[in-house]
Order: sequence, then C-alpha cells, then structure tokens
Amino acid sequence: MDGVLKDEREDVQKKTFSKWVNSQLGRGNEALVTDLFYDLRDGTKLLALLEILTSNKYTREKGSMRVHRLSNVRKVLDILDLHYVKLVNISADHIVDGSPKITLGLVWAIILHWQVQGVLKEVMANLQQTSLEKTLLAWCRQTVK
Repeated sequence: MDGVLKDEREDVQKKTFSKWVNSQLGRGNEALVTDLFYDLRDGTKLLALLEILTSNKYTREKGSMRVHRLSNVRKVLDILDLHYVKLVNISADHIVDGSPKITLGLVWAIILHWQVQGVLKEVMANLQQTSLEKTLLAWCRQTVK
C-alpha cells in the first residue's frame, strides 16, 4: 500500500510541477513539457525556464550526447547556485538520467525560490526576514495568533 501512495503522490507532483513549468515556459513562448522527467533531461528546457525567471540569456550545448546534456544541466545548477537556490543531493547525472525523485526536488526548489518565496516575502515584507524558512515561520506565527 505504501508504494501505491508514493506513486500517487509522485504522479500528483509531476502533474502539478509540469503545469507550473508550462505556465512559465508559455510566458516566454517556449515549447512546453509533456513528460517532466524526460523533457528536462537535456537541460535545454530548464535553461529556457531560468531565462524566463531571471531575464537573462544562457548558452546551450547543441549536441545530443550525454556530455552535452550534462553540460547544460550543470549550467542550470550553477545558475541556481548563483541565485542562492538551496539544492540538496541534486546532481546533473540524476537529472540527465531522468530520476523522478531528484527531478521533482529540483523543480520544487525552483518553484519555492521564484514563486513561493516571492509571494511570502511580499506578504511578510515588514518582518525583514533573511531566509525562506524564517519568513515562513514568521508567517505561521502571525497567522496562528
């Protein structure tokens, strides 16, 4: 039964995250993802997503060999690092290999940074918190009062 719940949760996350990614890619007139785990493996859609989110342009490796895909995904991870997106145990190899758990973790980190954190910081601007965790905790405390 536990495996069934895990599969259901993963499926819901995959659909939800795909919709969010596509809503962002659609803003930039980019090709949409149809299978999140497959379509992000070469790093080009991730780079397109980051271009939309950061308003910067990034070069891509043009080849389709594993080395090109790894280079693109490493670039994505470097860009996320520059923007202080916290990633834990996420490597380019995992994304290129299409690991569902790691791909979902990466997309969640991007959503958390650009969507959730932005909204929370807007709501909690008067608290002057420095991290998402502190902002979220402050919001929870204020809401529970």
